[in-house]
Amino acid sequence: MFRRVAPWVLTLAVTLSGASFAGCSSPPQKEREQAESAIAAARTAEAADYAASDFNSAVTSLGEYDKAVSNGDYRLALSHAISARDPAYTAAKLAAERKTAARNEAERLIVDFEGLLIVAKSRVASLPPPAATRTRAIVNESRKHLQEARSRLEKQDFKGVVTLLQPKVQTLRKDLTPPTGRRGR
Repeated sequence: MFRRVAPWVLTLAVTLSGASFAGCSSPPQKEREQAESAIAAARTAEAADYAASDFNSAVTSLGEYDKAVSNGDYRLALSHAISARDPAYTAAKLAAERKTAARNEAERLIVDFEGLLIVAKSRVASLPPPAATRTRAIVNESRKHLQEARSRLEKQDFKGVVTLLQPKVQTLRKDLTPPTGRRGR
């Protein structure tokens, strides 16, 4: 009833059927949708600001996917879709981590600035003239800067807070640190 088939015939049949299925007959839409979803998540996490390299790589790869599909090279399109998806997930993760670090830094700078201003107000009269002049100017502008920093913090512009306050905190620290030198005997 059953005829025995030569092993090479089976091998040939499997190889030919595998080869016909290996070449994609349509664009890998599922992988493209995954890549788009990952890029959207990265965009929501502000990866363009906090993980630009991975985010831009993902966006570029998705563009290459479209070119490969228009050329009918679906294998290459699949590769580009995967190359877009993975860095997009990485960008979203990195952006979340870096945004949290930036928020922590911004909050720390606000607290440091407030504390240094309290010290500066109490010491301004005892500072040497150049430091006293700089410190008075910073103290006089402090309300405006603190208001701006808090406004930026509320808007989640953490980098803006750091850019605004970091030089002022450094200047105040420098001016308020007593010089280290030999004292008279």
